[in-house]
Amino acid sequence: MAKETKTVITGCRINIKGKLARHFIVKKVVNTFIKSEYQKKGKGVVFRYPVENLPDGQLLYIARPGHKKNFDFKVEVLENHGVGNGSHKEIAEDLRRKRKENRQKFEDLLKAVTKIYNSEENDVDAVLRNYSGLKGSFKKGGEVESLLKIIKWLFIMEDIVYWDNEGRSFLFNFLRYVAKETNEARLKEAMEKITSPDRLKGFMRRCNIEWMPCGK
Repeated sequence: MAKETKTVITGCRINIKGKLARHFIVKKVVNTFIKSEYQKKGKGVVFRYPVENLPDGQLLYIARPGHKKNFDFKVEVLENHGVGNGSHKEIAEDLRRKRKENRQKFEDLLKAVTKIYNSEENDVDAVLRNYSGLKGSFKKGGEVESLLKIIKWLFIMEDIVYWDNEGRSFLFNFLRYVAKETNEARLKEAMEKITSPDRLKGFMRRCNIEWMPCGK
């Protein structure tokens, strides 16, 4: 069987910075997709959009179509980013390793993730300027700047796919739970059973971790 030929179209850069409410972020991203892809859609067509500068000089891209085939997208996570394929589980496990490596700096890292989660500041570089020394605090796994920029776009993806549900909150609290869970057996059980926000909330209650809803 002949391999399907793909046409890759690189769209304009999508900049999401400053204190920008989630519905404005979704509107800007989705409108960019509509404007760029109108009359260009078709079988085998892939759209890529640069979204962030990375510390190694490369760009972070998001790509469409995603897994859901609507306005979903994929964050293009490369091997050198240090978080595998960038799945929620892999990123959560990376945060867990960072917490074990340096508890004090991990709390700063979690504060940075929380600012992005709440859309208090969507510019990761600006967030990092408030936490001096955070970039070089961990020897293993993903580099902090790249990690935060990947997480930022995963949050945006969750908003677009699960706007009527707790997508962003589910991801954020899943990352917190995996990083902070102290019972290895319970964590193993959780990783097999957590398939919804309600399931996650149940495991969080068992280890006294409070669910944190996101801001507007």
